[in-house]
Amino acid sequence: MMKQLLHSFLVAVVVFVPGLSVHAAGAATMTLDESVYEVTRGELVDVTVSVDPQGESLDTVRAVVTFDPNVVSVQSVRLSGSFDRVAPGNYYDNGSGKISWGAFTLDGPVTAPTSFITITFLGLEEGEGNIQLSSDSRAISNGEERINTAGLGEATVEVAPSVESEPGVAILALESSSHPDGEAWYSNKSVELSWVQLEGDSPIDAYYYSFSTESDAEPNIYLDGETTSLSLEAPNDGIYYFRLKGVQEDGRETSVVGGAVRVDTTAPNAIELSVQDDKILVGESAWFTFATTDETSGVLQYQVAINDSAFQVQTSPLEMEDLPEGTYFFRVAAFDRAGNVIYSGVSVRVYPEGTDLSRVEGYEESGEVQAITTSLQEAAGEMTNNRTLLITVVLGAIALFGIIYVSRKRKN
Repeated sequence: MMKQLLHSFLVAVVVFVPGLSVHAAGAATMTLDESVYEVTRGELVDVTVSVDPQGESLDTVRAVVTFDPNVVSVQSVRLSGSFDRVAPGNYYDNGSGKISWGAFTLDGPVTAPTSFITITFLGLEEGEGNIQLSSDSRAISNGEERINTAGLGEATVEVAPSVESEPGVAILALESSSHPDGEAWYSNKSVELSWVQLEGDSPIDAYYYSFSTESDAEPNIYLDGETTSLSLEAPNDGIYYFRLKGVQEDGRETSVVGGAVRVDTTAPNAIELSVQDDKILVGESAWFTFATTDETSGVLQYQVAINDSAFQVQTSPLEMEDLPEGTYFFRVAAFDRAGNVIYSGVSVRVYPEGTDLSRVEGYEESGEVQAITTSLQEAAGEMTNNRTLLITVVLGAIALFGIIYVSRKRKN
């Protein structure tokens, strides 16, 4: 029914069911960027997972990574490279030492080597451990497994003793259970933070922290030295910075540690949704355009459903063809990067061939939408680096489509 339906369905199968049985094997490999990682205790190290299609055409990948949780812990995971859409069901577990992270792309198959995710680890304890890609990792092409599990990467991580600027000064390690990835957006204003003292020859007597939109704010709010966790509330949507330092009993201060907290609890703006013609004949295509904006985290994707079908990822303009006679309710959902969603809908009636719909003279099925589509594609090519201008053009095109549609209705 929809030209984009098959690809979206195959993507959904893989990202929602990461443990799906392998139907085929291929040549694609998944590797780590180093064979040995060196990090100082209390400091961070980045581990990048890369995918090499090796002649395959990939649309979806999932990395399952195991690590020694006694030596390192995950601080964040972020996408990097050609697979630019986060899959559902992603998680990491510092208790068991496991990461499962998937992503996909709707911009055409990936055929060249690319980075996939970057994992930021914290060095916990002096020693040596393993970081390894599991055979549960996936590389998918049109619903088929195309990974070569013999080519999966593994590495050693070596944690060295901490290097203190001054002997005996404590080192603090900070994490957030509610907003673990400083690069990701969350629809949660309640921020949970905790920290541990890794070094220091005298205990912490007091802590000072700040929580504001200023990345370099001086920590000046007092906490007693027994405090190791904190619950805060973000007053509004936006990016906040938590900064923390400790003062030891001997008067020496620790270095300031901190991280970003990204909050977006507001749904995207109302969707501008138009249909070229709400009355068509069997054999004709129904064309839809849809767009909106989101001031805080940005629009991530659109999902579409017809009548009682499940929502599937789609892009605008969208053509639906081969619709049997009947009435169809088209629903579109817009998601921002924090998972907030807004909905809109419109109906289309399909009549039997030969029905006189009294269309205006010179009407050509799909002609007006095709013209708008061409205009949008040209604008996108010229304005890739200007998101605001591109959104303006998209919404303007939809308004033009609405004017064309209303004009034709009046003439009918």
